[in-house]
Amino acid sequence: MTKDWYPPAGMRLGATHYVTRSAPWLKHYFGIRELKSAFAPGVKGIVFWGGRSTARLARRIAWFRRLPYWYLEDGYLRSVGLGKENTLPISVIVDDLGMPVDASKASRLERLIASSVDGDIAGLGANIREMLVCEKLSKYNNLPHREPKLDRTTRRRVLLVDQVLGDVSVPMSGGSPESFARMLGDAVAIGAQCVVRTHPDVMAGFRKGYLTEKAARTPGVILMDDAVSVASILDVVDEIWTVSSQFGLDAMLRGIPVRCYGAPFYSGWGLTEDRLGEMSSEALHRRLARPSVDHLVAATFSLYPSYRDTVTWQEIDVFGAIETLVAERRKLEID
Repeated sequence: MTKDWYPPAGMRLGATHYVTRSAPWLKHYFGIRELKSAFAPGVKGIVFWGGRSTARLARRIAWFRRLPYWYLEDGYLRSVGLGKENTLPISVIVDDLGMPVDASKASRLERLIASSVDGDIAGLGANIREMLVCEKLSKYNNLPHREPKLDRTTRRRVLLVDQVLGDVSVPMSGGSPESFARMLGDAVAIGAQCVVRTHPDVMAGFRKGYLTEKAARTPGVILMDDAVSVASILDVVDEIWTVSSQFGLDAMLRGIPVRCYGAPFYSGWGLTEDRLGEMSSEALHRRLARPSVDHLVAATFSLYPSYRDTVTWQEIDVFGAIETLVAERRKLEID
């Protein structure tokens, strides 16, 4: 599928110093020799990364200069290593309409998901989903596959996903500290075994989470910060509750029920149980289509992102990306 919402190949593009310094490899995605400064003369468009202050600055520059602009982010199948370890991403997303985490308006991904029901792509999505589940892949794939340390139970095990303060997807999806508190209260009330997946940095005291401290004071709630893969955790839980984490998407691939307290891009299509607050409920009024999980997977992992081999920078498809990440993981395990 041609991504006709991308900047035309070779367009002279500008970005803030943060992007040109930290992601010079982005030039390969746009067929240009280099990204220019957003202030450079002759720039025909602006690209910016994420939703933080530098992105807001870039957008203001684009508005001031009356230039088109595009949002950039990692794809949903990124790498074996972490971004903070400077591991290059095997995929990026480029969006001319908005960020997928921003529930206040429709992104290009939202439109692709909505229109996917009219296309013959469910088979493609099924193949992608089967490979991702079989190979135990997620966005990041650096952690080992082993069973988490959890007490045995005959009760339904519900995993609540904490997120770190500063995660822009929380407020942009309509979530808030109250969303996490409500999620915890609801979980305790149903009598399930409540397991809170907390970030290791939160447990170590380096970062603050929305949920971990309150959960630690709640009788019967289990905190889990095991350094194991997403697939390993999903193998031992019955249900996932989240505000906006990709954990929910990974659970959907495996047929695990998902409850959302924000409006991540995969919610609102009839595939999740949505417990949205007033801020995020407007997304439900737009997401009227009823795609299958396989339709959503095809849009999210094939139609929307661009994949590149991070050695040669040749364009590859999602199946090539899966094969590459599997090979990298095996090499890591051998080494």
